[in-house]
Amino acid sequence: SKLCKNGAKFMDCLSDARLHKDDVDICFSKTLNSCKVPQIRYASVERLLERLTDLRFLSIDFLNTFLHTYRIFTTAAVVIDKLVDIYKKPFTSIPVRSLELFFATSQGAWGTDPLNNKSPRLCRKFSSPPPISIPPRTSSPVHCRKLSLSSPISVKVGVLDLSTTPSSSAANSPTSSHSPSISSPPPCSSRLPSGFSSPPPTATSSPGLPQTFGASSLPPVCTKAPLDLSQCLLTLFGLFYFLLGFNNSEKSCDKEFIIRRAATNRVLNVLRHWVSKHSQDFEMNSELKMGVINLLEEVLRDPDLLPQERKAATNILSALSQEEQDDAQLRIEDILQMAESPKAECFEALSAMEMAEQITLLDYIVFRSIPYEEFLGQGWMKMDKSERTPYIMKTSQHFNDMSNLVASQIMSHMDVGSRAGSIEKWLAVADICRCLNNYNGVLEITSALNRSAIFRLKKTWTKVCKQTKALMDRLQKIVSSEGRFKNLRETLKNCNPPCVPYLGMYLTDLAFIEEGTPNFTEEGLVNFSKMRMISHIIREIRQFQQAPYRIEHQPKVTQFLMDKTLVMDEDTLYELSLKIEPRVPPG
Repeated sequence: SKLCKNGAKFMDCLSDARLHKDDVDICFSKTLNSCKVPQIRYASVERLLERLTDLRFLSIDFLNTFLHTYRIFTTAAVVIDKLVDIYKKPFTSIPVRSLELFFATSQGAWGTDPLNNKSPRLCRKFSSPPPISIPPRTSSPVHCRKLSLSSPISVKVGVLDLSTTPSSSAANSPTSSHSPSISSPPPCSSRLPSGFSSPPPTATSSPGLPQTFGASSLPPVCTKAPLDLSQCLLTLFGLFYFLLGFNNSEKSCDKEFIIRRAATNRVLNVLRHWVSKHSQDFEMNSELKMGVINLLEEVLRDPDLLPQERKAATNILSALSQEEQDDAQLRIEDILQMAESPKAECFEALSAMEMAEQITLLDYIVFRSIPYEEFLGQGWMKMDKSERTPYIMKTSQHFNDMSNLVASQIMSHMDVGSRAGSIEKWLAVADICRCLNNYNGVLEITSALNRSAIFRLKKTWTKVCKQTKALMDRLQKIVSSEGRFKNLRETLKNCNPPCVPYLGMYLTDLAFIEEGTPNFTEEGLVNFSKMRMISHIIREIRQFQQAPYRIEHQPKVTQFLMDKTLVMDEDTLYELSLKIEPRVPPG
């Protein structure tokens, strides 16, 4: 994006070798991240924490990767302690070289008139943020430093907004009539890109800043699209805008204030993203939850806290303190209880559409319940897999139960025509599941039909019509494991959620990554390239987990689908198959 390219120019002028030069505790890739800074390949835990809290920029790709995988190489307590240190002691917690560059650049902003200065370095620095149109407004030329800082933080699931400053204090902002005109490239559009929160057309934004430097110019940490890695936070831009509101007598005494505000903003941004995007961490770790609550309460006690910072901390604290909002969501335990109710309706009384919708609903509920930490460390392949990954095991069991139900229902008919009719109806259900993007359901049904107990019934398959056989071939081609599920991957890439993918495909990918690359190098550095690959898979899974179906639960159908009395084990199915169609003697 233009924003990140401009950010790259800004980082170039800083010339910080720690951002691109290999050292004993870090190794970089040639690939650039979303802020056009070289990606970390290997690094010590300390260097990863340093990147997380670097006040100059923050790549959304790095932030997501770190928060998805930190438990592999460190603990939540260590991460919280680092955030506490950055908040309490920013001058001792931030690398000296970073502070030197920070102050050197800041001095350039203080001591030079950007309109008359011809230095290309200075011009890059001030012209880099892409302009966003701000409604015209007027204000008295009163300086107030508290309104020139970057925008407030508000917690929303799916998007992290950058709102404007409170309208009640708009009159206190410095006026644009006293600010020098800064050259900038023409805007590509008058609207914010998708995923950004547009400021209202009122005097709520700081009117004293030049239009290029308005609070609305600041990029958010995250966008609505979970897989969009192009956005990054360039905190230092906000600090330069902030500096423009000072006169020379104020600047020397406010260096510490600026750094503290930047540190507070970074801590709040990380916590906001952590709480809104990775809430499972706090639901399953009460110690982590209390640690964050204590930190936020300490932030709120800061007498110098800006209004937008106070609002941000309050919003995060509120989101963290409220009980889990899961009451409206149907749980698999509720459905299991319903299955124990009076006898369900028979297969013949249910339509293919009803069954496909309820299979999809059940599959989604089970898939949605898997916490992402279960995807780390191949716990599903360990001896104690039921303790390590209980929800993955539930998903696997549910898949097998549904497949067993399909096979058992077909084999329950002693008449060849009835069996053929059941096969045709189940394939119609599978095709509707495909239309609903439930590829897990498609595979549940097709795998049942490929079981030896059913596949060997030649007389039954002879009665199945050609159109149904052709449909089965098409469905099997989509979910085939050939080429590492090549066709299914392409289908998922082009489908719009909601969707239930086949979980086994992702588990195979994760196992391949885990077995092929170690978590640490021989020197003890974290293999962050591996963490990035794992994070990308988890993000794709979570994208589908977070897109719910709008399907109404029908107890009469789910009671049939969850009825264990209908299910036969593999041996019983094969014995029944031999009874229905005995083996043909050789010769």
